[in-house]
Amino acid sequence: MIDSFSVIGDGCLVQEQATIKRSVLWDNVYIGPKSSIRGAVVASGVKINSNASIYEGSVVGNESVLKERSLLKPDVKLWPGKVIEAGATVESSLVWGTAKAKNLFGIEGITGLANIDITPEFACRVGAAYGAGLGIGSKVGISCDSFPASIMIKSALASGLQSSGVEVLDFGQGITPMHRFAVRANNCKGGIHVRINSHRSDKINLLFTNELGGNISRGQERKIEGTLDREDSRRVDAKKIIPIKNDQVVAGLYIENVIHGINAEAIKKSGHHLVLSYNRTNLDPFISKTLGTLGITLENLELDDQPKDWQNYLALLQDVQKAVESHGKATGAIIDPNADRLIMIDGKGNVISDEMLTALLSLIILKEKVGPVIVPVTAPRVIDELAERYKGRVVRTKTSQQDLLDKILSHSNQVGEPVHHQMMNFDALSALIRVLDFCAREGVALSELLSEIPEFYLQKKEVEVPWEAKGRVIRRLIEEQADKMELLDGVKVYHPHGWALVLPDPEEPICRVFTEGISMEVAEELTDLYAQKSIK
Repeated sequence: MIDSFSVIGDGCLVQEQATIKRSVLWDNVYIGPKSSIRGAVVASGVKINSNASIYEGSVVGNESVLKERSLLKPDVKLWPGKVIEAGATVESSLVWGTAKAKNLFGIEGITGLANIDITPEFACRVGAAYGAGLGIGSKVGISCDSFPASIMIKSALASGLQSSGVEVLDFGQGITPMHRFAVRANNCKGGIHVRINSHRSDKINLLFTNELGGNISRGQERKIEGTLDREDSRRVDAKKIIPIKNDQVVAGLYIENVIHGINAEAIKKSGHHLVLSYNRTNLDPFISKTLGTLGITLENLELDDQPKDWQNYLALLQDVQKAVESHGKATGAIIDPNADRLIMIDGKGNVISDEMLTALLSLIILKEKVGPVIVPVTAPRVIDELAERYKGRVVRTKTSQQDLLDKILSHSNQVGEPVHHQMMNFDALSALIRVLDFCAREGVALSELLSEIPEFYLQKKEVEVPWEAKGRVIRRLIEEQADKMELLDGVKVYHPHGWALVLPDPEEPICRVFTEGISMEVAEELTDLYAQKSIK
């Protein structure tokens, strides 16, 4: 809403539910969703992200950035080129400092608003910085999903990579698991996959991968950031620029890899009917061919072909459940547009997601005896019980995707085992097919398989903690629980009837509290206890 007595300059972009009252916006200002501007002056090129607030008498200098949920109190003057971190409150004028954010890289690569933060110019610079850390002539694989913004950014990345003298292998349009597979299969030194963010469809994510298809190390991330800061990317002579090579067969090879070792005859005889909600634009080339090869009939429940937030897919959960229950003998699933996330529904309408899905995939790995189960420290203890029952082994890692993938791929590389089963947590399509395959071969319904998993009770909660207080919170927890804790990731405290993990978020001013108890009441009590400890 733009109220009276406001002035809006040329090229400004005001998103939904933002409110502007008695304010002056100069040219090319971005106002994010649900942000509030009250009696302020905002200079040219400023980016005000979602839920940020600026109050009376404040002035924001040109090219400054206010991240999500940040707040400028009345009469604050923000000099040009400043960055206010997410959730921060500014009470006095900010004169000194630079426009450098805390970290360019987040939990999964680089994420930002499409064509606002992640622009073609920025992507070209990032590509050059990444290529500068590799040897001249190194092979780098790039890919993207099927949405126009991603295709645009991929082209810019390719130009930057070429300028640094690396060989670019273009895998075309596809999904994240396809990219990881293609990097390994083509012996690339690394890769970049461009995708629409699953949580916010107005954001783009640049996922950087290493030679194994896992996420690059934190050391590599810092190196890329340093190269960008110094603006010293390598530029090769024009004669050394290598033409882009297009790989037209990688999608087909990925599908062959997904169905490798699958008992197609058993699946066909089982007569699987799958009720699936997915984005046809990006996933249909993979879904249709894979299910068609295996003789699985498909019923698709979708929103439309445009990218949507994950919450939009979750809103279809009840519709998928009803369709599964009405069919009688069916399985349901929801897959995000890049096949990174999966929710399953068994024939009785039970939802299998998050920790329950992790337990289900772990059970299949243990039953088939295809190596250790590798799970994060937040996974339920029933996985250890299942491992003891089937004489298997559990390896726990840090919660980040980076660490979990590194452990899985490093283990597979060392022992020479295929990664099909271990990668199920990162490949929704492969996980779905292998669960259906296991049920078909063993002649069991998915609901029967779930009944083998003992009940468990997990809780999680986000607690707002200022950036400057995170270290103090963790130090106090360590001092209080010196003899009953684990420090693999955050602070994990063991109690007689459960455990609690307090984990600072690397991107937001919050701490996440994970708990497990012998009952839901115990889990909730532990959650409340450690949430309070985190805000004291």
